[in-house]
Amino acid sequence: MIMNKFAATILSLLLVASASAFVIPPSALHATVPSRGGAVDRLDMMVDPAGLIGSTAASVASASSLVLAETEPWVEPLRDVLGPFLNLLSFAMLCRVVISWYPMINVNEMPYSIVVWPTEPLLKTIRGAVPPAFGVDITPIVWLGLFTFLNEILLGQQGLLTMKIKYGV
Repeated sequence: MIMNKFAATILSLLLVASASAFVIPPSALHATVPSRGGAVDRLDMMVDPAGLIGSTAASVASASSLVLAETEPWVEPLRDVLGPFLNLLSFAMLCRVVISWYPMINVNEMPYSIVVWPTEPLLKTIRGAVPPAFGVDITPIVWLGLFTFLNEILLGQQGLLTMKIKYGV
């Protein structure tokens, strides 16, 4: 019996957490959480959290119309393009870091030129500003850090575009 309550609590927590991207319409906000005898106090929540969470999940699930948060039409296409683009550039810069470990490689040959020709214009822009460290060109590491930072700030779990899509901020 205790295990069933525990499993019900975990399941209802997962259901409520998975519905976090949804907004309850104002008409459903006035529905209160049913409890034993009126108001829910802290002792009731400590004694029977499964009943409270289960009833909350039931009231959220029974709301007639859950709507996704409204957002501008440009946000999702930008995320869909920017995500793969930043990941591809990060991967290309990581390949440039690995290629720089082998100075005898001819970067004009075919498999290496696929990585070199799109990244070289970016590297040239800051090569004069970032001096080599111990004789090693670190500009690909700078760009890799920048692309990773932009990816996290814009598209990460708490990124700007992600929050805009989830909550309409």
